[in-house]
Amino acid sequence: MAPRVEARQPPAFNHLNAAGSSPSAGISKVNGRKKANPPASRASSSGISTNVSAYPRTDPIHALNALLKLVTSLPGRIGGCQYKLTPAEQALSVHLVGILEPFVYQGARALGPGLVSGTSSTTLGHNLPAPPSISLIQQPTEILDAILFYVDQKKDLLNIGLACKRLSGVVFPRHFEYRVIRCKASTLPVWNHLIKHRSLARNVRKLEILDERVSGSTSTTRASGSSFMIPRGILETDTDLESTDDELTMHSKQERYLISALTRMTALNEFKWSCNHSPLSFLNLWSTLTARAGAGLQLVKVTDNMAFAPKLATSADGESESDETSDDDSADEQDGNQRRTDKRTSSTRKENNVVLPHLRSVTIQSTNHSYGAVKQPELGRISEMLHQCVNLKELDISYSPPRGNTGPSGPAPVVNGNAPGFNPRTKPVADEFLLYSRWIPTLTHLSLKNLRCMSSIAPSAFLADHSALEVLSLDIVIHHNTVAGTGPPHLPPGSLPRLREIRAPRDVINAILQCPCDTPRPLEVIKGFKLYNQGNNSRAAQFEADFLANIKQASSTIRRVELSGWHDMEEVRRLATCVPGVQHLDIGKRLGGPGGGAIVPSAIHTAKNAAAPATNHMEWAETLGTLLPDLVAFHGVKFFYEVSSGGGGGGVVNNTPARLSEHNSANSDSGVGGGGVPAQTSSVVFGNGQSGGHNANLSNMERSRMRKNDEIAGVLAWKCKKLRRVDHWEDGSGKVIVLLRERDGGHVHGEEGSVKGKGKERDGKVRWEIRRLKI
Repeated sequence: MAPRVEARQPPAFNHLNAAGSSPSAGISKVNGRKKANPPASRASSSGISTNVSAYPRTDPIHALNALLKLVTSLPGRIGGCQYKLTPAEQALSVHLVGILEPFVYQGARALGPGLVSGTSSTTLGHNLPAPPSISLIQQPTEILDAILFYVDQKKDLLNIGLACKRLSGVVFPRHFEYRVIRCKASTLPVWNHLIKHRSLARNVRKLEILDERVSGSTSTTRASGSSFMIPRGILETDTDLESTDDELTMHSKQERYLISALTRMTALNEFKWSCNHSPLSFLNLWSTLTARAGAGLQLVKVTDNMAFAPKLATSADGESESDETSDDDSADEQDGNQRRTDKRTSSTRKENNVVLPHLRSVTIQSTNHSYGAVKQPELGRISEMLHQCVNLKELDISYSPPRGNTGPSGPAPVVNGNAPGFNPRTKPVADEFLLYSRWIPTLTHLSLKNLRCMSSIAPSAFLADHSALEVLSLDIVIHHNTVAGTGPPHLPPGSLPRLREIRAPRDVINAILQCPCDTPRPLEVIKGFKLYNQGNNSRAAQFEADFLANIKQASSTIRRVELSGWHDMEEVRRLATCVPGVQHLDIGKRLGGPGGGAIVPSAIHTAKNAAAPATNHMEWAETLGTLLPDLVAFHGVKFFYEVSSGGGGGGVVNNTPARLSEHNSANSDSGVGGGGVPAQTSSVVFGNGQSGGHNANLSNMERSRMRKNDEIAGVLAWKCKKLRRVDHWEDGSGKVIVLLRERDGGHVHGEEGSVKGKGKERDGKVRWEIRRLKI
């Protein structure tokens, strides 16, 4: 008989083997003779293989993941099996702990010999090397501070700080609280603190300047209702920085302190500016930001109307001339601020020539507020800023017209679908910017919104040169010979070969799709176009046919389509026949015409103006199920009726989180397979614990709505085999309705919404839930 061989275990865990669970438990006696059982290859109840030979000692990560999965599966076991291991799982856990123990021990020795309670290298039965003479936590505070300076992420700092008390005393007061600072430009104590403590200012990685109108108390570091992130104790100190001064002196003082603090943030990675309602302009800080922190700056996001202000022209007498701003009350103040900005820019022109090689993402936006807005916006200042960014990967320029923008002769008419009061001629002209700006090897994401071009030469050349573009969002009006004439860019063959996602009007998308390319574009997402009702217009009908033909030619890779508007169901059918492989379809808001859902009356949802559900849900289900067999998510048409939690008909839905659970009664369950239309199963369970299916306070109308919703859910699940997500009955609530399918074993379908595995789908159950979308 071969000698008995047992798996070697660390001495520290020998007491576990004495309890009767050891790797040698697989040896049994047959007729008085010991016989080794073959290694167990079957998986345990938690889905983990209990074969110890499948976990080598040289792979601690695999062992750790298996041990975590085994431990986390214990609470989910049923009855007396909860928190209990089988003999095979007990042997496996001992084996996994034996794999992890040497690595944990070595990590403790690296931090410091004192953490191992003075044990020698041979106490635990391992021939480990002697500990270093000076460990990490025995280093001076200056050395630890210099090491932690290179850790940028707060989650990494948190893990280091929780290791021991010594590291915690360095990480949290000097690094963790300074990595991200978010406050207003008027928070002078913060800037004064960073000016005095240069070593702490260099630890800032992300700086966000909030708008002055942000509400919230400034007496604490994290006030409720505000998003301030300030190191502790700064605002609690007594200071006379915010003494009563006149308004102009106060803003000048804030600018000086902020610029002085920026000069000390030499390791800044991200900078976000949202201070629009203030005389301070981001343009005044740009030269300081690029000169001091430009070496490591990676992301810049600016929300400021003054970024679109025109550059001041110098007249013959040496005085500056500027356009009148849209806010007459503050025109003099803003004009003086613009003169000061241009004076600073001209005096530091050499300093602005600093190249920013690591800056990858730039976002420049305006707001719809009139403060700081001009009547003739331009891109001159933005072009000078972007000239320093030589390796841009993501660029987003978005102009929002101010509210109440009117022309010289009153409100501007509606042009090209724009709202009344907004004249497209007031959009910034982008010809010069697109003609001379190039980031050919690196630019992959481009978003241009509410801009205009005088011809198609500049945008066509820009798109043709940037062949690395993958995500394109284009909202540009290209003027032609006529006053109101617009058209798409003219692209040469081979343009945009790597395009994956596009958001643009229909004519721009059509121009890109009909542009020939050597290899098919990996186009997956199309957004932003409308389906128009041609009527008797033969020219529009021909353009619609060409557009759908181009989409059909590229439909092999398209998986997501989002429209901005539609008229009738026949248009949706024609589109669906061209993209049969779409998994996500959002048809947007209905523009009018017969069929389909109801028109959304307002962007702000209330219980009174909510759009009514579509009454032809069977027709929609047949259309989607037949033409789009792989559809997983469908938005734009409401199918479900509103159900309130108050018990009264027509009440407002409770704000507490709501979910829907299955009835226990047998008559509410039915299968989605088989021949006829299934009866549906679902009952409302609201956040207060009341069950809608058994609540006596529910009115007859509420009960009728619940039964109707059950019927609709069953029809959708029956016709659309993979459909999982549809619209909630509220507009803009961030909620969706999810359809869940189950089999006899109680297995809920995954995101695909279909049953996978052996066996025929039989007697499947359907239930619907309300969930919130993560944005």
